[in-house]
Amino acid sequence: MNRFLILLLFLCSFCISCGNEEEPEIQVTYEVLTTGGVKWSGEFDDENGNRINTFQSFGGLSDSGWTYTFVPKESPATLTIHGTAECPECNSAVEREPSEDITVNIYINGVLKQSQTNECRDCSTGPIKGLATAWMNMPEEL
Repeated sequence: MNRFLILLLFLCSFCISCGNEEEPEIQVTYEVLTTGGVKWSGEFDDENGNRINTFQSFGGLSDSGWTYTFVPKESPATLTIHGTAECPECNSAVEREPSEDITVNIYINGVLKQSQTNECRDCSTGPIKGLATAWMNMPEEL
């Protein structure tokens, strides 16, 4: 009888500990890199899913190598980062050949999951120099 009670207590404690497992925290990092040291501007979705305009939020253009790290507060979520390389000599959004290259990256827990250079993920327009957009659905694409 004592063995049965001990086994029953063990099974109960095991079941209780299984029910208390927390999902691991997900940390997202956006990164923007440009060639030639040019600055950039763009938009990204923050931890609350709000769209942030970098030019307005940071008071102007941002440097290459910019990163933004956060823990999403809602799930599911779509993570998005869009960047445009500064190009004073470019005459329109489509005619951007003089532009430097731009790469936007999305890291999940330090692992690169999405990267676009002069390209938009799943866009039908094809590459446009100096413009890049990366996005992913979380948690489906983790």
